[in-house]
Amino acid sequence: MSETDDNVLELSGLEVGYATSEGMVTAVDKADLAVRRGEILGIAGESGSGKSTMAVALLRLLKPPGRVLGGSITFRPKDKAPVDLLKVQGQQLRTLRWSNLSYLPQGSMNSLNPVMRIKDQFADVIIEHAPARRSEIDQLVPRLLEQVGLEPRVARMYPHELSGGMKQRILMAICIALEPDVIVADEPTTALDVTIQRVILQSLADLRRDFGVTLIVISHDMGVHAQLVDRVAVMYEGKLVEVGDVRQIFKDPQHEYTRSLIDSIPSIGKEAS
Repeated sequence: MSETDDNVLELSGLEVGYATSEGMVTAVDKADLAVRRGEILGIAGESGSGKSTMAVALLRLLKPPGRVLGGSITFRPKDKAPVDLLKVQGQQLRTLRWSNLSYLPQGSMNSLNPVMRIKDQFADVIIEHAPARRSEIDQLVPRLLEQVGLEPRVARMYPHELSGGMKQRILMAICIALEPDVIVADEPTTALDVTIQRVILQSLADLRRDFGVTLIVISHDMGVHAQLVDRVAVMYEGKLVEVGDVRQIFKDPQHEYTRSLIDSIPSIGKEAS
């Protein structure tokens, strides 16, 4: 297998901007990035650095005034020919979503329909993207819930009956319902206490172990990357300024901004500057 074949995603010269009254503002500036099949890749950077914009662009979820200005995103799903995600349209794009490419959105509190039972929200995704698997729903949902550490009875509950951590794990279970190649997790530990954060991080690691899924984890928190990912891509002002093995990044960061992110991690006994 060639090095290229080992990549599930390749971003080349990706440029994304937002139209404003004063002209186009570049949010992602000619990003080049390869994502290896089966790895957990972290994308780090402060708010406004462009990391979430890059993620929604590759998922084809970018909304106006955002616009992809250039570049390509090559996706190599299992048992399918490679595609440029920026060029696929209509039914082909719908088929890729969830079946091959899933999204764990930021803000689990607002991502579930408040008037639908959890089981019905699983069914929505499965029927929309893999209608042939409709008959499996009753058996599939309890297994998926157990995979993320939740009891089967949760399937009968409504979102308001669940904690934030439970909602996040339900979204993770929905993401793996159709066994995708790649899951993009956008700030998966935001607004969760440290105990639940640890549970979520372990659940993400378990998804890679049990399903062989590739994970792209977006977080401003370098502590999250230190605990979870294999490699880190650091974004600053829309540019990818450093990409490397997580141990190497923490041991010997090459870019000043990367060093600043690492220094921002709270440490017991560390004096405030």
